[in-house]
Amino acid sequence: MTMSANDNNNECVYLDYNGTTPIYPPVLEAMLPYFTHHFGNPSSSHYFGQEPKRAVSNARRSLMLLLKSKCDPVEDTIIEKSIVFTGCGTESNNLAIRLALLSSIHKVDNNGLLHVISTNIEHPAITQCLNSYLANGTLAPTIEVTYVEVNEEGIVSAADIMKEIRSNTALVTVMTANNEVGSIQPVFELAKLCRERQVLFHTDAAQAVGKVDLRGLADPTTGADMVTIVGHKFGAPKGIAALYIRPDAFTENGRTNPICGGSVLLMGGGQEGGMRGGTENVPYIVGIGRAATMLFEKRPGNEMIWQYNSRHMESMRERLLFNIIRTLEKIGPMESSIVRTNGPADSKQRLPNTLSIGIKGVRSGELLANIGSVVACSAGSACHSSTCDTQSYSSVLKAMNVPPEYAIGTLRLSVGPSTTEEDVDFAAEVIVAEVKRQLGL
Repeated sequence: MTMSANDNNNECVYLDYNGTTPIYPPVLEAMLPYFTHHFGNPSSSHYFGQEPKRAVSNARRSLMLLLKSKCDPVEDTIIEKSIVFTGCGTESNNLAIRLALLSSIHKVDNNGLLHVISTNIEHPAITQCLNSYLANGTLAPTIEVTYVEVNEEGIVSAADIMKEIRSNTALVTVMTANNEVGSIQPVFELAKLCRERQVLFHTDAAQAVGKVDLRGLADPTTGADMVTIVGHKFGAPKGIAALYIRPDAFTENGRTNPICGGSVLLMGGGQEGGMRGGTENVPYIVGIGRAATMLFEKRPGNEMIWQYNSRHMESMRERLLFNIIRTLEKIGPMESSIVRTNGPADSKQRLPNTLSIGIKGVRSGELLANIGSVVACSAGSACHSSTCDTQSYSSVLKAMNVPPEYAIGTLRLSVGPSTTEEDVDFAAEVIVAEVKRQLGL
């Protein structure tokens, strides 16, 4: 499968795949009949509901391919209970937190508090949701949160997480991979350790699907309790996501089934096993299912598409970095030190497509504004103008102790399956030219 983000014939190179991906043609093709011919409601028992119902079930099965153990068959009845379709990753994360808290009321301490553990580099869909359950928040039950610090490569220690577990700890939630610097967290180890301590474990895998191997994350004995999957990060449309929920996660170890208390975010007709009311968005569900199956289709040599894509993206990422550094080194003997790579030094601990570089003396907001019509990428800094101060940059970079002079000039460049050598060579040339302009060279 090849798909170019530049198929609209514009001349802008797209290097923001961590922000979103295009809908891949086979995905769109699979979706189209469910807008027209197979338009029925999957909850309807008549003829027009039968094919949509089958399609939704098939999509659940397809998503389980991402997470189940490589050779582990999973019964259809379990799959139906395990995959809950939602409207976005934010909803999946919010739902995971709410279900975990309301199933763990029995663990409140003498002050009526539950405890949640996370890291200091999580997506706002996690941190803002947790804030709403704090003592001064708007939702119940009330919680306290421990944010465990990552190291300078953006990776958290599983041992450090485990040290923070208390008798009232209801949930540990740690992203699978960071969206800014690409650091991959030890989620398999954390899932196993949390299971041993009888604490629910959730991971937001939005950035990891299609880039790293997640099979085994739904292992019934050592896997995660909940996993967030987001369609538009791997070739499906925006507006569709899912939450994997381990069977029995909310009914063991003294927990109370949260559905019985009407605790879901969207209450209504009982769709999605009572976890998410509202008629299912069948075309988009078909889309996310097709995007998942594409990843496991075989290429010549028996290599799966996701494996091929990962190798290709890593190659493009390294070529992009090499070209930027090589060109800047030619400016002068001292100039090579103006570039800093943020994130893990070991490529196996970083997403294959993600490059975060800080450039000393450069304002990333100004750079993006000047190159945005020819190279589409993102800032690792919160600054989006040439007037922001040197303290205005990403909380992730602050958590990693990236020096401010590099953080304020950080770019996030994320390549995709269809990124070409010509794309990255051109992008490097454009970025370096703007860097030289800002530095007056």
